[in-house]
Amino acid sequence: MEQRLLAQGAGNNGVINVYPDRVEFRTGWNSENADSLGLKQIANVSIRGLVNCTLTIEVNDGRRLNVERMALPDARHVKAAVEAQKQKAGLYE
Repeated sequence: MEQRLLAQGAGNNGVINVYPDRVEFRTGWNSENADSLGLKQIANVSIRGLVNCTLTIEVNDGRRLNVERMALPDARHVKAAVEAQKQKAGLYE
């Protein structure tokens, strides 16, 4: 069953897709490497920089997924979508 896409952002090293129940991080040639994270696994989402910014997703197991050289509006849109979905699910503090 295909779910609708809430937000999407692309950077130098990957693409982030935000769905209602998960976040996908796709890298590699033709996006062949996909890492799917549930909302419960995401600890924090942060943005660093203004022009070519870096979106960082911190995972509960200690990993950090970085999407570098993202446009600021795309990074803000992805961060807001993840935070809204976590708040809607009652997982955000």
